[in-house]
Amino acid sequence: MEERDRHDGKDSTLEHGLDGRAVAALLSGAVLKGKDPDAILRQALIDPRVYENPDAAIDGPALVRLVRQIQFSLDDVYLGFLAQGCRMALETERLLSFLSCATFGEALRVSIRFTDAMSTDVGPGITEEHGSGLQHICKYHTVPGVDRDILVWIRFVWIYHFFSWLIGRPLALREVSVRGPRPVQSNGFDRFALFGCPVNYEAPVDALSYDFSDLTVRLVHGSIKEYDDYYGSEPDWFATPGGEPSWRERTQQVLVDLQKAGLWSAPIEVVAARLRTRPRRLRHDLALEGESFQDIRTRLRGELASAYLLASDTPVTAIGFALGFSEPGSFSRHFFAWAGMAPSAYRAAHSGDAAMIAAATALLKERRIS
Repeated sequence: MEERDRHDGKDSTLEHGLDGRAVAALLSGAVLKGKDPDAILRQALIDPRVYENPDAAIDGPALVRLVRQIQFSLDDVYLGFLAQGCRMALETERLLSFLSCATFGEALRVSIRFTDAMSTDVGPGITEEHGSGLQHICKYHTVPGVDRDILVWIRFVWIYHFFSWLIGRPLALREVSVRGPRPVQSNGFDRFALFGCPVNYEAPVDALSYDFSDLTVRLVHGSIKEYDDYYGSEPDWFATPGGEPSWRERTQQVLVDLQKAGLWSAPIEVVAARLRTRPRRLRHDLALEGESFQDIRTRLRGELASAYLLASDTPVTAIGFALGFSEPGSFSRHFFAWAGMAPSAYRAAHSGDAAMIAAATALLKERRIS
């Protein structure tokens, strides 16, 4: 009982982490199948008061416990989100099919073939990208009444952490693409930051993009016991394998802090100095993550502009001035380049989208922009 109380207090009072609304979304498949969410949360050593509470959150180890508890309570790898699902015994067989592989590339292809045969509601595939990447596309046909986007996210988290564990170091993801919008929590937690790479929201497909250099990396683990021990240790799924935040994350945080102070076009020299590195080195390290300094700075500014347009009645000209543009025409040109449409057209196109408006409101609150 003392252990449960320790977890309950810790999880329910976190300022950062997966909030209660996202926790409820993860449990939605189990609820549709008649399971009691409070009972599942207690069995996962999580305070049930987290459920649906936007001001409460769980950490990475608690997320591992929750996902495993949902899976075992339903005997379903996919948390009750699919009509057909997949029994846990089949998951063990799938693991055995590629734990004996020699390299990550071989394991990935074996895993995709096995997964494709397990359920008609899952349609994985791989395609070669231009350059040096391989795109792992995931298709999930979910039942009505569940949040498909949260399933995509949690499966990507599992894939990323599992294969990183399997090769003994973090995968060098080039990009994550998701069909859904950018999820925003009132506590400011970015649930996609753990991937340490650019994220393409509202994309045509849900996909992880791998670097070709990872495909030939040899596996360092090869047994179900090692796998069970890994999960028994309650790994932190919100931490990048290896523990260090990516250069993209660090650069983005510095730029956000500078934008809050009114410095909208901070030069790379200023950001590099705050990160205690050199501009040339920062450009190099960002490039290794498939990112660029200019793209990060432009994206952050564009996100704020779109949030202002949807979450306020502020005139377009005033928004441009608030974001540091000296002329209305300059703001309109920059926004068109970022969003593909004029600011007024963007506002008109999405003015009736309650989900986008809620996300925009939360983003302004997260960035502390009034």
